[in-house]
Amino acid sequence: MLRKHFTESSPTVPRTYSDTVLCTALDIGEGLLKCGAEIQRVEDTVQRICFAYGASHVEVFAITAMITASIRMPDGEYSSQMRRVYGSVNDFCQLEDFNALSRSICRDTPSLETVQERIREIRNGHKDNRALVIFGGVLSAAGFAVFFGGGWLDAIASAVIGFIIMLLAETVFSGMGVFSRTLLNSVIAGVFACFIARLHVDFHADIIMIATIMLLIPGIAFCNSLRDLFSGDTFAGSARLIQSILLALTIAAGFSLAMVLFGGAV
Repeated sequence: MLRKHFTESSPTVPRTYSDTVLCTALDIGEGLLKCGAEIQRVEDTVQRICFAYGASHVEVFAITAMITASIRMPDGEYSSQMRRVYGSVNDFCQLEDFNALSRSICRDTPSLETVQERIREIRNGHKDNRALVIFGGVLSAAGFAVFFGGGWLDAIASAVIGFIIMLLAETVFSGMGVFSRTLLNSVIAGVFACFIARLHVDFHADIIMIATIMLLIPGIAFCNSLRDLFSGDTFAGSARLIQSILLALTIAAGFSLAMVLFGGAV
């Protein structure tokens, strides 16, 4: 009955109904994973979508960099596909849209063509507002400086450094890998913090550094890694945990290098 959603004449879909169902489910799973969703949510979403379109058996395995899945239909038709995922960001707007779409599929079972159109709308509908991202980094850095006991001069200095590293992250460093980008931002933030601290006696380089470090800390990734581990996804959780630890070490190395350049004084 559900096969009425599949149009054989469409030139953009795979040959079989099971291929189309699994491809659509993986499109949504990939979108969730790229937006920073936890592994269990990705696997559960792909499974539920496949069952909603008539699959009798579904197997899904996901890690931070890959999703592989297979489905079998009641008539024995079978499909197996793999999706490589290159990097992820914490985009909660798209995450909510993909989550809402998956719930709509399980509730109403719209046509696969309608779902594919909605997926394209979600992918193209949210463009990063660079000015807003940079402004958020400025406010966050200033707020953390005050939170950690700094004065208004430390808050201003942290805001300036936050503006610089967020601007570079959104423009010059945007095409780099996460480790290279984090290392360069750490060095630059550390150099500016040490330089500003030498301009006035009321500046505190340690507080300024701590405030700007908070913009780079992979806190959400670390929490998701623990959640994956506690949920039983040992492999995916360990991969995310290792990545978070390596990013933290990269941040420490960048700021340490900056301190060495300024003679170790903060």
